[in-house]
Amino acid sequence: MAEYYRIGGSIKDAILTIMEYIKSVTGAEPTQEEVAELLKSYFILNEVGNQIKYQLKIIENAAEIKQIDARAPFWKLNLKDGPGKNLLARAGIFHRSIKEAIDGTRQYMNKTIGIDPDYDVIAKSLKSSFILSEIKNLLDFQRKQTQKKKTVKEGKSSATRTRRRNK
Repeated sequence: MAEYYRIGGSIKDAILTIMEYIKSVTGAEPTQEEVAELLKSYFILNEVGNQIKYQLKIIENAAEIKQIDARAPFWKLNLKDGPGKNLLARAGIFHRSIKEAIDGTRQYMNKTIGIDPDYDVIAKSLKSSFILSEIKNLLDFQRKQTQKKKTVKEGKSSATRTRRRNK
């Protein structure tokens, strides 16, 4: 049975941003397991680590001023589409693999620079345009590799069927 965890705040927003970005760019919404695998990959961990170091450097050098844009919509409603793959994620309920990926990021940062970043810093780093782009590129690569494996497997099975018929 799958385990689910409630994750809220900035991490929830960051994961949903990743899912929405991938859906808008590729046309296919990723599953939570796909997102977790992407976040666990060493390449993405390293890039997120660099982004977190940058975020921490900015926080040290200047006080952040947060402003609310009153013109931004409060809610976005899309009544055209039915429920997507990540209905639970939109409610803040994530698969265990997402929690493990976020915890892995914190552990990686603790090992590499000796700092345990808070969730807001991790979330801000995950939302950066560079990280979103790299995550999307890695997902495209993984999906193409999976498709190639399926094609090769189907080719082998059809060749086997042809050989059997010819005997």
